[in-house]
Amino acid sequence: MGLNVSGFKKITPVNGFDSTNKDNAMQNNYAWSVAEFGEYLYVGTGRNIVYSVLSSGAIFGDIEVPEELTPKNPDFSGEIWRYRKDGCGEWERVFKEPSLGIVGFRFMISYKSPSGEEALYAGCATFSPNLLVLKYTDDEGWRPLPSLLQGGSTRTMVVHNNKLYLAALPGNELQVSNTLLYVSEDPEQNGWEQIDLSGDPEKNPQGNGIIMSSFNNRLYIGTALPEGFQLWRSEDENPVADRWVKVVDKGAGDARNEVPLSLEIYKGYLYLGTAVYFGIFSLDPNDRLVTPKGFDLIRINKNDQWELVIGSKPVEQSNPETGTRGTAISGIPSGFSNIANGYCWQLKEYNGWLYLGTWDWTDLIPPLLPEVLKSLWSENPLLRSLPIECISDLFFALISSATRLTFGFSLWKSPDGIHWFPVTINGLGNPKNYGCRNLFVSEKGNLYLGTANPFEG
Repeated sequence: MGLNVSGFKKITPVNGFDSTNKDNAMQNNYAWSVAEFGEYLYVGTGRNIVYSVLSSGAIFGDIEVPEELTPKNPDFSGEIWRYRKDGCGEWERVFKEPSLGIVGFRFMISYKSPSGEEALYAGCATFSPNLLVLKYTDDEGWRPLPSLLQGGSTRTMVVHNNKLYLAALPGNELQVSNTLLYVSEDPEQNGWEQIDLSGDPEKNPQGNGIIMSSFNNRLYIGTALPEGFQLWRSEDENPVADRWVKVVDKGAGDARNEVPLSLEIYKGYLYLGTAVYFGIFSLDPNDRLVTPKGFDLIRINKNDQWELVIGSKPVEQSNPETGTRGTAISGIPSGFSNIANGYCWQLKEYNGWLYLGTWDWTDLIPPLLPEVLKSLWSENPLLRSLPIECISDLFFALISSATRLTFGFSLWKSPDGIHWFPVTINGLGNPKNYGCRNLFVSEKGNLYLGTANPFEG
C-alpha cells in the first residue's frame, strides 16, 4: 500500500528547530540537507532563501519583500541541528559560525575513507570564491577543510566505486559555467582532484553540475543548460576526460526543462525529475523570465534508452540527439496537471515504492502578486488606468485556475514508476510547507521528510 499521511509523524515541535527564538527559527526555512551519523539525524539548513532571492532583485527587480517573508532580524548564517533517532531528547544546534560566511548547507553525506574513518561531509553555500566543505567526526566535531575548490556551493555528492565525488556550482548558479567535478578518497588527508572535462564537448559533460548518481557501475551527472538539461554517463568505472556518453539532451524534448533536479534508482531504471528555476526563471541571459510549466519525469534503462514517464506536449519543443520524447507512459501531464508543481524536488525508493516530492509555488501568489503588479502597474500606461486591486484580482483568478489552487507541496507514490497515487497535496496538512525539500531513508528503515517553508521555517 505504501505510506499514507497517517504514516508521517512530525518530530519538530517548532518549525525551524529553534524553540528559544521564533524569528531565528523562521529563518531556517529550508531543510537543505539531511544525513545520519551514529545515533543522530543531522539537518543542514538554508537561511532566508526566498527573502534573499527577492531582495536581490534578480527576478522581479526592485520590489518590496512582503512582510510575511521578511525576518525581523535577518541573519544569513546557516545552522546544523541534530536529533536522536530513537526520539529521546530535543533538537540541538551543533554548528553555526557567522565568520565563515555560510548561508546554508546544501548537501550532506556520510563517507568511509580507505583507512576506515567514517565522517560526515557537508557542502556549504557561501559568498566566498572557493567552495567550502565541513567535516564531522565524533572526536573532533564540525570543522572546515582547507579548500581550493572552485564554485560557490554544491547540490550533490555521491559515493561511487569507494570514492567521494562532488559537483560544484558557480557562485551564481544562474550563470552557466563549465562542469566542475571533483573526486577524493580522503578529502582531509588527500584533498580533492578535479576531473578534467575541458576536452571534446561531445565527450565531456557540459553545463552546471546539479545532480549525480552511481548506477550500473558508472557515474551519472545531470547538468543544467539554457537549451535544456543533459544527463551524462562515464564510460569507465572511474570517470576520466573524453570518456563520457551523453544519455539525454535538450531537456528530453522540451527545452524549458533546463534543470535536472532529482535522480533515483528504482527497479532497474534511473528516474530523473526536472525543474525550471523559481518556476519562471531561465538560464538564458537573453530571455530570463519565461512562462511556467510543471516538472517532467523521465526514466533511463541500463542501455541508455530513455522514455517520458510524466509530461505533456513540450512548451518549447526541442529535437534531442539521444532519443524521442513521445507521450508519457503514465498518461499523466507535466506537474501532475499543475503548472505550479515547478520542481520534482525529491525522488526516493522506500519499501518497494517510489516517492516523488514537489515544490509548489502557489503559496507565493497571495503575498507576491500585489507587489509584482505594483511594479508593473507603475511602468505601464495601460495598467495605470485601472485600479491595482482590479488587476490583482484578475491575475489571481487566472493563476488560481491554472494551478488548481492547492497550496503546499505534493507527495506522490508509485508501486511501479508508472501508476501514481497522492499521499498529500497540501504540504502534509500545512499549506505553508511549499516544498518537499528532502527525503531520506535511514539505516534502520525510517523515511524522513524535510520541508521548505519560507513563512514559518
